[in-house]
Amino acid sequence: MKKMKILFVVSLLFTLSYAENTTVKLSYENLNFDNSMTKYKGKVYGILLSHQADDALYQIAYEKTNTDTFQPPMPEDLDVNKYYLKYTHMLGDKQAFSVSYATIDDNLVQETDGGHIYGLGYKYAAFSLTQYMSDYINFNVYQTDMKYKFKKAFGEIHASATVLGKYIHLQDRENNPYSTNAKEDYFTPGVKLHAHYHDYHMAVGAYFGKRIFAVMYDGFKVQHHAMEFNETYMIGFGKHFGDVDLNLKYVYQEATEIPIHNDNVKVQNVGLVLRYRF
Repeated sequence: MKKMKILFVVSLLFTLSYAENTTVKLSYENLNFDNSMTKYKGKVYGILLSHQADDALYQIAYEKTNTDTFQPPMPEDLDVNKYYLKYTHMLGDKQAFSVSYATIDDNLVQETDGGHIYGLGYKYAAFSLTQYMSDYINFNVYQTDMKYKFKKAFGEIHASATVLGKYIHLQDRENNPYSTNAKEDYFTPGVKLHAHYHDYHMAVGAYFGKRIFAVMYDGFKVQHHAMEFNETYMIGFGKHFGDVDLNLKYVYQEATEIPIHNDNVKVQNVGLVLRYRF
């Protein structure tokens, strides 16, 4: 983990040294859990740096989560650090290849602590396909993401609709009590809608199928705890202020805590995101 932190700092300095065509994204999320047997509230802090250089896009991100837990059964509060790296190479206006990596530092969950998540993606025009492999101590997770995006203008309103699907396969899930109660295969369809009008924009989205140990947000979120999510609904509003973009979002999820068979867990997430281009 020390090597990962050193790599993160070096990459951060590299990105900041080429400030032109760079975007910094700062995020804060407030989490509330209802009916959970282990958690009741939390906070998530994140930073994402993106630098565009000709046909290459370099991205590096850090996320810290502090969650208050019930003690017992948990021995202490949850403290999680996640590190993300991604490189995308564009081939003309339609094609792009990407590689990504993420790792997890979790003070409580040994089964996924130190996990390595690798991603390989390809995009052609409006279609994209990404394969992830999450390497944990006693089991692996293989995830395939498929996505297609439609665009349409209605006068001064520019809208888009994205349909997507996540196929998740758990390998060796029965080797440990943490993942043994999960299914072997999951498929999660989803849809996202976005509308942009002058400096204002709005987005809504939903996932309709179950998922577990999923990679989300194009490789910049990893759900590494044993929670089987069943329903997810999202809504967000934003406004541009020159080089600054401010967004407010709300996410509602229903889940089951797999190891202890605790269902009807509700997770509510209110987040604020600030982007600055320089």
